[in-house]
Amino acid sequence: MKAGQLGKIREYVRKWEKRGYPNGIPDEAPPELEAIGKVPSYRLICLTILKNDVACETLGYAREKCEAYMELKRIEIMKRRKA
Repeated sequence: MKAGQLGKIREYVRKWEKRGYPNGIPDEAPPELEAIGKVPSYRLICLTILKNDVACETLGYAREKCEAYMELKRIEIMKRRKA
């Protein structure tokens, strides 16, 4: 598990504890509610780790765009404007 992933998991648990789970989040919840991000669970955290989801998209985080991709897109847009 990478350091960034661990930080996001800790943030996920803290966020849900502040939202009404002061005794900790449940081990599992109804899958249909987990799928739309309405309830937390340690089951989702386990799935994130098992899937090697470094961006933690399973927990609702967005994937970060890398600098190289952004630079490639800038070059592509500039070429389109010149043509």
